Amino acid sequence: MPINNNHPRGFQFELAHINRVLDAAIIWFSLYALRTFFQIESINQQLYVLPALLAIIIYFLVAELFSLYHLFRLTSLGEITKKIFLIWGIVALSIILIALITKSSTDYSRLTIGWWLTLCPIALILSHVSIYQLFHHFSSQENHFRSYVILGNDESVINLPEKISQAPGARLRLVGTFNNLSATLNALSTQAIDYVFLCYDSHEQDKIIAAIKALNNSTASIYLVPDLLLSDLHGSRWIMLGDTPLIVINDHPFYGGQWVLKKLEDLILGLLIFILIFPLMLIIAIAVKLSSPGPVLFKQRRHGLNGEVIKVLKFRTMASLDDGDVVIQATERDARVTKVGKFLRQHSLDELPQFINVLQGDMSIVGPRPHALAHNEHYRQLIGSYMQRHKVKPGITGWAQAHGLRGETDTIEKMKKRVDYDLYYINHWSVGLDLKIIFLTIINGFKSKAAY
Repeated sequence: MPINNNHPRGFQFELAHINRVLDAAIIWFSLYALRTFFQIESINQQLYVLPALLAIIIYFLVAELFSLYHLFRLTSLGEITKKIFLIWGIVALSIILIALITKSSTDYSRLTIGWWLTLCPIALILSHVSIYQLFHHFSSQENHFRSYVILGNDESVINLPEKISQAPGARLRLVGTFNNLSATLNALSTQAIDYVFLCYDSHEQDKIIAAIKALNNSTASIYLVPDLLLSDLHGSRWIMLGDTPLIVINDHPFYGGQWVLKKLEDLILGLLIFILIFPLMLIIAIAVKLSSPGPVLFKQRRHGLNGEVIKVLKFRTMASLDDGDVVIQATERDARVTKVGKFLRQHSLDELPQFINVLQGDMSIVGPRPHALAHNEHYRQLIGSYMQRHKVKPGITGWAQAHGLRGETDTIEKMKKRVDYDLYYINHWSVGLDLKIIFLTIINGFKSKAAY
């Protein structure tokens, strides 16, 4: 039986290597070209070698973490563009921080470096777009599509074609869906089929074994799709524990080197933001101190990563400091809230000291908002999967807050909605999503009618 195996895998690997070489060349020569264009003369002609080398090293390290060079077939052009912007953003922030720390920024032309940091990602994107179009032009030929059939009962096969179609660039073509083995074998004998997906209920072991034995006489690749993965379990996926396959029902989202990206994001952005807001924090601290007796900062015990107790910092906004077994949420016209505190709470300025928590490693800039211990104990009994929020570090802002879910949660429905947003964030985490949340938080403003 003829099987179409003419797929551009080797071509894809070659293009990935070409992309790496082009990226390094663009980063290097774009800086050299701009230095020449602006006629920058330096006593040390090799001075600009250092930022170029640093940029190339950081770029490749972060690019590997983003799997930038392994996504030709299963990604979109927009996704590649977004990744390059994010990677170069990390490169630019790193170079700026290094220059500030080493006090070497005055050694370079700010005009040249500024234009380089601005134009280089555009050149990188244009290069990747060209390679991307070349690959997909080659792979979009009809002889590069792989065909598949589905064998299983009607209930378990409904979702699979949609899931396969959601993989951009997968180049898989559905030949047919069958509910009996003989029809599948007939299709295999008359057509070139690359894949057979078995979709049986888990209790139908006899049918599964019989189908595998019969299909082994063909050259088609056979995949068994557990009915559990076709259910509505959010974030379920396969992993391998040695030689044993496991289905993950829920877990933290940071796999492989992704936790490094999250840590870099918190350290780099956290430090930059803290430096920018430090003068504002000093002004707020003075206002809090003069407004009413008591400390400037309030430390409240809350659950952090994996449910460990951390002390979250806030500017004091109340005359009393509640951190016991029962914590009453602030309500409209709450007598405990000071005049300065009311303004701070409405604009979320009382949360600014939590950037210290971020730099200490207890919190992230983006993540589920931490609740008081008493509130956690209350809601974990009422909302399923509530404690799954603590699979990641709590954040200063989050996906729920970006959608306006802030302030008092006086009904169980309000809290459940927050939890749904938090679990979505955990199951779909990416650096891009974090930057989107930060952007939405800034654009939508910090003011909330529900924050008392």
